[in-house]
Amino acid sequence: MKLTQHEKKILDIVNSYPEVINDSNKRKSVAKSYGLSEKTLRNRIAELKKRGLIHSEGKIAIEEKIKVPLVNSKDEINLHAIWDSIKTNSKTVAGLTSLLTFIGLIYALVATIYYESTISMYPAGDISNSGGSVLGDFQGLAKSFGLGGLSAPPTYNIPDIIDSRRLKKDIVLRKWRTKKFPDGSNLIKYWELDKPQLFSPRKYISQFFEANKFTSDPIDELTYDGILELNELISVKEEISGLITVSVLMQDPDLAASIANYIAEFVKDFISYEQKREATRNRRFVENQKTEAKFELEKSEEKLTTFRKKHPVQLDTPELQMIRSRLEYGIEENRAVYITLRQQFEIVKIEEAKDNLLVNMLDNAEPAVKKAKPKRTIIVILSFLMGLSVSIFFVIAKETKIES
Repeated sequence: MKLTQHEKKILDIVNSYPEVINDSNKRKSVAKSYGLSEKTLRNRIAELKKRGLIHSEGKIAIEEKIKVPLVNSKDEINLHAIWDSIKTNSKTVAGLTSLLTFIGLIYALVATIYYESTISMYPAGDISNSGGSVLGDFQGLAKSFGLGGLSAPPTYNIPDIIDSRRLKKDIVLRKWRTKKFPDGSNLIKYWELDKPQLFSPRKYISQFFEANKFTSDPIDELTYDGILELNELISVKEEISGLITVSVLMQDPDLAASIANYIAEFVKDFISYEQKREATRNRRFVENQKTEAKFELEKSEEKLTTFRKKHPVQLDTPELQMIRSRLEYGIEENRAVYITLRQQFEIVKIEEAKDNLLVNMLDNAEPAVKKAKPKRTIIVILSFLMGLSVSIFFVIAKETKIES
């Protein structure tokens, strides 16, 4: 049965406000909100009743299969109509929901199992300024006497060290003992990256670009692939307190623990090496400056000795007295520089010789006893919710298309 737009509007009003059939006051207020008079609305409802499209209790006749629009003439969503559409298409909703839930279940069962190992560390004091007090004295001394060559103390950001290509490349190429390879193998062989793959999206796309048609060392390509894989399996979290937690995911729990502990040792060794290198540079700088200061002191003393031989004190003129005073002041100045540098030289030798504890380990990694992922229960629940949402959206889109 084909209805006019006006008749559809009346059916929409009755479906949204069924009390307008018997309640004149409600009918009057609703008619006004839709731009109709109470009499017009009453007469149109009576006509639709005679045609059997509206029951006396206000329900639209189901047997006539009159579809109520999901969005009424006032652009309001009709929840009753949406619910009716879902019930009418319940088989479609159930089918799509079951299908996506089943797919999620299959994925949860066949997905690769990963185990997680973590380490916790925190800086022992301010590692960004270790040895900074001595270096600050050097810088002040250098400015006072016009010396150069000193730089600011190096800074060490542990998350940046862990995220460095240098460390990850070392992890990929290093040999690790695992259950799969008891004698040891690198991660390229462990992940079977060196074996032909059925389909590689990156390699397939790259063949269409001229810039990527150069040949490179296969080992470098495999190492790059290994680093990309490792990027997804290592995570770093830094707390406000300074505590740093490193998590490593691997298919082998022993391998995950070994890599996590290796990262901790790498960080400590790297910072220790850089600190030692900086201390050696400072020692050499102060030593060179001390040698130069000693030479300048001896040179100024020789000048004064020569001057005294040529000009005895009893023969001094005002001009000679001024020169003598200038030479004596130069000796005192050079002696002060030399004494200060000699003291600082002893300090930097101690700094170079001692071992600074720059990183403290709070927790070492141990092999996990339970898998970290996949979370099968969560995957199935999310698959069910996604299936339900997709199926409802499909039904609504289908009904909306039919209405239009």
